Amino acid sequence: MNHIYLRAYYAVASEGSFTRAANVLNVTQSTLSSQVKALEETYDVRLLDRRGRSVVPTDVGEELMRHCRDLFDRQEQIDVLLDKSRKLHAGRLKIGADGPKHVLPVLKRFMDLHPNINVTLTTGNAKGVTQRLLNYESDVAIVATENTPNAQLFTERLTRYSLVAYVPKSHKLAGQKTMELKDFADELLIIREPTSLTRRLLLKSLKRDKIEPRNMIEMDSREASREAVASGMGISVMSEVEFPKGDDRIIALQINDPTLRIEEHVACLKSRKNTKSIKEFFRVARDFVDFK
Repeated sequence: MNHIYLRAYYAVASEGSFTRAANVLNVTQSTLSSQVKALEETYDVRLLDRRGRSVVPTDVGEELMRHCRDLFDRQEQIDVLLDKSRKLHAGRLKIGADGPKHVLPVLKRFMDLHPNINVTLTTGNAKGVTQRLLNYESDVAIVATENTPNAQLFTERLTRYSLVAYVPKSHKLAGQKTMELKDFADELLIIREPTSLTRRLLLKSLKRDKIEPRNMIEMDSREASREAVASGMGISVMSEVEFPKGDDRIIALQINDPTLRIEEHVACLKSRKNTKSIKEFFRVARDFVDFK
């Protein structure tokens, strides 16, 4: 079995594009295409469906991806075992995060210590970040968790913070420093997408206390929600660490509900926690642990 062909296929299937995969592997697109084609012809099977400029794995291709992940993970563990005495002189680390606030200080320290490591950072909501870890699309992540982290992940706590409500400056609650859950009643509530942890926590608390907002409108980004609140459309919720300083159009209010708190963890797959670059990222992150 040709491992070069497997690497080529896995890169294309993971990136969903021959062009992106060629950039990742630092080879030409034609070379990559011929390697994937050779793998398909060797076993007389179609592994990828071409859809315009993108590609998606077939059913057989999906199965092969899972086996490739296991194979490459074993290879990486062998490399770690044989390479314990070497420093991080080269390599690539793919990092995920559910926002820039917590990851950027850790990332800067890591890059200062290891300038030759090629680092990529992908951000998204907590569910998406976790899924990228499980799909081997990220090596390590700083991500919020609701309760118990996914059983497949190795995690270490980094920080904890509360959610705050925010209202337009002209709102009747703007003169207060805190608000009760019952104050959400009869308000137009601006919420994030269904996979948002902030949304899930808030709606869970409101349901528990049988509180119903007047109406709800869904927006897919913090920026859109903030602008909607600033325009007087309604009220919303975000983490206290993400509340923008210097925006005098909106006012943050502490919510009198101790359950509206989120923990951020450093996370990776349990099977990869001893990979040298991942292990080093955890070590660096420990300098930033901050629990209230």
